[in-house]
Amino acid sequence: MTARATEAAGLTRGERASMFLRSFLLQSVWNTRGMQNVGFCFAMMPLLRRFGGDEEGRRLFLTRHVAFFNTNPVFASYVLGAAGRLEAAEADGREIESVKRGLASPLGMSGDALMWGALRPFAGVLAVVLALGGSVWAPAVMLVAYGAPAVAVRLRGIAAGAARGPEGAREVLGARLKSAVRGLRAGVAFGVGLVLALAVRGADGVEMWKVATAAVFLVLAWAGARARVPATVMGLAGAAIGFILLVAGLNGGSM
Repeated sequence: MTARATEAAGLTRGERASMFLRSFLLQSVWNTRGMQNVGFCFAMMPLLRRFGGDEEGRRLFLTRHVAFFNTNPVFASYVLGAAGRLEAAEADGREIESVKRGLASPLGMSGDALMWGALRPFAGVLAVVLALGGSVWAPAVMLVAYGAPAVAVRLRGIAAGAARGPEGAREVLGARLKSAVRGLRAGVAFGVGLVLALAVRGADGVEMWKVATAAVFLVLAWAGARARVPATVMGLAGAAIGFILLVAGLNGGSM
């Protein structure tokens, strides 16, 4: 959808740009009661002057957008765009609230699967492979590999939501997203294999104690996944075990 068509739907380029920038603060006032509600309302504020109406209308505008809201922070841009289009069309407040609730759950699940469950691990593994290969650009590559797609999705979400309303979110809820998740997870698995290959390689070839250590880590990771241990706990446990091995001198360190 062209920028001109989007503006015809009600939102100017400046309003969309302001909403995009404000969307990065979606979780800045995260709270247990409303979760992302304050951040969402803040991102909608550029539309208040044009579409809020009189004093009572502005009060209702703020009230409905400070209501409970929670979804993936990157995919929330689709909700922002859709809500903005509805505000420009002077839709009923209950309809706007219904759209927000209806989009939040599926976008949350899809966004978490793609951004947290696939893209972030892919960026991390890619950086580890480069670091083990001696590249000083590994941290920058990780930031770009994750950050660039995240920024692109935020931009696209606001534009698609503003142009097509709730229908705009369909593009990230279908088979294409599932294919992207599978592809990235396959890349993560391949990257982990490379990391293990680089980790067990010593100056004089493969060191069997490193192979055995890698095998233990894999078994523990598999058991943790089967037991549904949170990924954060598994990551911290892996880091702790690695530190112990380093201190114990098993990988060249000293006591």
